[in-house]
Amino acid sequence: MEQQIQFVGFSMQEAERFLKNIVSTCIDEHHALQKHAEAELPLTPSQASKALKVSLPTLRRYVQLGLIRRHDLGPRRKVFYLSELEEDVKKVEASVFTHR
Repeated sequence: MEQQIQFVGFSMQEAERFLKNIVSTCIDEHHALQKHAEAELPLTPSQASKALKVSLPTLRRYVQLGLIRRHDLGPRRKVFYLSELEEDVKKVEASVFTHR
C-alpha cells in the first residue's frame, strides 16, 4: 500500500521546503548509486567463477536456474558484477535457510 501525505497546517513555503528536501534526498541517493555502478568493473565468467569458488559449468548452471545475474553485452561477451554476485548469493542463502 502506498503512503499518503496530507499537508494540513503547512504553509505553502513549509510544504515547498518539505518536498524539495524529499526530492533532493532522492536525487543524492540516485547519484551515489550511479557513481558506485560506474566505478565497478565487469567480471568475465572466469573471474566470476573464481570469486564464487565454483567451476565455469556450475556458474552457467546457476545463471540458467536464475540464481545468478549475468549481463550479455553481445553474442560472445558475458559479464558479471561483484556487487550483484554478492547480493544473489545472499538471496540464495536466505531462501535456503527459510526453507529448512
